[in-house]
Amino acid sequence: MLIITEQWHLRNFVCALPGVEILDPGQVVYSETRTNGVVGRGVILECGPTLPDVFIWGFTKPGTDTIRAIVYNFGKGPKIQKLANDLGNLTVISNSASLSIEKLPLAAEGVYTCQALYDTPEGAKLYYYYVFLRHILQPLFHGLSVTRLHFVIILKVPVTNPYIVMSDSSPVEGTSVIMRCGLENGTGPINYIWEQESRESQLTTVAEIYDDNRFNVTDVNRNHTGWYRCIASNQVNQQRSDRVCLVHHIVLVCAISKTVSLLCQASSNPPSQYVWFYNNSQVFTGPQYTITRILRMHTGHYACLAQNTYLNTRSRKTITLTVYCECSHKSLPGFWWPPLLFLQPVLL
Repeated sequence: MLIITEQWHLRNFVCALPGVEILDPGQVVYSETRTNGVVGRGVILECGPTLPDVFIWGFTKPGTDTIRAIVYNFGKGPKIQKLANDLGNLTVISNSASLSIEKLPLAAEGVYTCQALYDTPEGAKLYYYYVFLRHILQPLFHGLSVTRLHFVIILKVPVTNPYIVMSDSSPVEGTSVIMRCGLENGTGPINYIWEQESRESQLTTVAEIYDDNRFNVTDVNRNHTGWYRCIASNQVNQQRSDRVCLVHHIVLVCAISKTVSLLCQASSNPPSQYVWFYNNSQVFTGPQYTITRILRMHTGHYACLAQNTYLNTRSRKTITLTVYCECSHKSLPGFWWPPLLFLQPVLL
């Protein structure tokens, strides 16, 4: 609240209708503006179109009614108060009363009030766009216009890198899987886009969900196998998750005495090293494991372990192979996995 000693007195002022212009010298003009700010970025708070003769900037924390001065200028240049240090890198823009705040912290959220005093030859003008009933200070002398501007800063937090959590990364065919796009931080509302990547590295948008981070895959089949990503976005930015793979347990149907090849591929630099396991026992080293003259005894769990010894990283995926003697001419299309388990039955 602007106070000039011995030149002000309290006066009750009642509301005026919206849009009414009162050419009564000494009135007060109220203006309210909402400004969005982003944590770590900058914002400009304007205080009138021109430099006032006197101005005071105040700050009110959310949930309180106390106004604390952060900047004032009584005609001898702006004076920044210590409280302003908690609100970011605050400066006064030259030849104006506007504030520039860089690297906004969370503590900068609140109400900013600029009280600006203008000496105008035509007298004061009053605009009311809302209904007010309050005690205000009025000057005793004519030719002065007092403007009070309120700014409410709502800080928007950028979304962080999302991550995908699956209820089951290797579901049985015909069951359901729920994928969740997790975020550490980000101001809502948040939009989620789900992408599936094909074996040819083509991206397809499979779902776009507003303010709900869950994606439900029902009746899982081999067409759902592949890489999935989620993209989270809000008013500030968007981020894409790392890709994860959804694979379903495969029942490989083939005739006895046929040949089956299992190919394991994983993108890596230097190239990955591969180890194959059958029912948790190592059976082969290399990317392609071939079973000649397959028998019912070969039914079981086959796992490929891909490892990069230079980076000390590894990944393992398992499939289930079932052999039926009564299906002599049935084959399945190929599949890919992380590491890429590409199954291609080969008929001799």
